[in-house]
Amino acid sequence: MALGAQAQLTRGVTAGYHLADVRVSFNPLIDPTFTPVATGRAGYHAGGFYRASAGLFYAQPQVWLTGLNQQFIIEDGSFTPEVLDWSLLRLDVPVEVGVKLGPLFGFVAPVYSIALAETGELNLTDPGKGSWGGQVGVGLKLGSLQVSARYEGSLSAFGQTLSIGGIDFETDNRINQFIASAALKL
Repeated sequence: MALGAQAQLTRGVTAGYHLADVRVSFNPLIDPTFTPVATGRAGYHAGGFYRASAGLFYAQPQVWLTGLNQQFIIEDGSFTPEVLDWSLLRLDVPVEVGVKLGPLFGFVAPVYSIALAETGELNLTDPGKGSWGGQVGVGLKLGSLQVSARYEGSLSAFGQTLSIGGIDFETDNRINQFIASAALKL
């Protein structure tokens, strides 16, 4: 019995909300009064998907245009901390592989991301360069609508250092983030 003959193919659109957090490492021996702090702010994605289902299992490749926003607060011992805004626009290609149990589903997803544009003074990415990350999540499917909650983490970095005030800090530029997503089957 051929698996392809039983597979159901669907397609649709997806959009979601991201809460991201850039992690910054630094050496306090260089300057113990210099403390960079990153705070996560809202991000988003919009895109489309194809889904192939066979029995309890499914694969769902997606393409997202993702916008991420961060705010860095630099404290250098003065009374007025410096606030730097940073935004990244990237193309994400997550490929969910999961299991369905009635209306519930769980999945893992490798995700390839390509940086398209960056704004701000930090220069954390190289536009046109990509990296791999991973997602894990759960969801609920109700008719043509499915919603999911997922966590994304790093498998490789977009860049290696963050330079502020002439000091380089090691960073993991694959932004760890929580993502709420809704998809509508067309």
